[in-house]
Amino acid sequence: MRLLIGYSMRSGSTLLQHVLGHHSKLRSFSDLSSIPMLASLTLGWRPQNIVLKPLDLIYLYPQLSPAGLFDKFVWLSRDPRDSYLSTVDSSYAYLFWPRGEQQCGIDIGLLERWKRVYQAYFEHKDQWHKVRYEDLVERPEQTLDALYAYLGLDAEIPQRLQNFSLLSGGDYKLAQQDRIHSASAGRFESELSAEQLQIFEQHIGEEMRALGYR
Repeated sequence: MRLLIGYSMRSGSTLLQHVLGHHSKLRSFSDLSSIPMLASLTLGWRPQNIVLKPLDLIYLYPQLSPAGLFDKFVWLSRDPRDSYLSTVDSSYAYLFWPRGEQQCGIDIGLLERWKRVYQAYFEHKDQWHKVRYEDLVERPEQTLDALYAYLGLDAEIPQRLQNFSLLSGGDYKLAQQDRIHSASAGRFESELSAEQLQIFEQHIGEEMRALGYR
């Protein structure tokens, strides 16, 4: 089995990759460590029971899609309003993306970025097993039971996440976190104004509803 994690920026994909990496039959790779693995797959190597989480940039450009190299697909979604807040809080917002027009303090360019990434899911919806970040952090056992059933594996729910280890595909963004928690779910409700929420509705409302967010 070769599993591809699809996601948009700051959706909790690193957490999911870490959790899957704790399964005894899986080896997971982070944003950066997925790059050489993708190169190896492209050259014909076919390892089994690996999980790759390449940079979400590949979903901005369909011609770069590596889907043909995988046989299992998991799409991780998160309420884009929370993803947006997490993005602007981090140093990643403009690492690979220019600043866009501001409306009520919301960068419209970033919303357009998410909108483009989502197309990779919407255009091949039947291919993906969807996992919502909110379900992962609020109901981890049920969510992971369903995910492992899709993967054909016995469920293994880690009580603690191991500390950061680059060699094992770890990611420094989780260096200080060893448990699944839901503290960051729904933060937009208290941090975005009514005018800002309307901006999301105007520019990405249809996509939010299609993903199950109101």
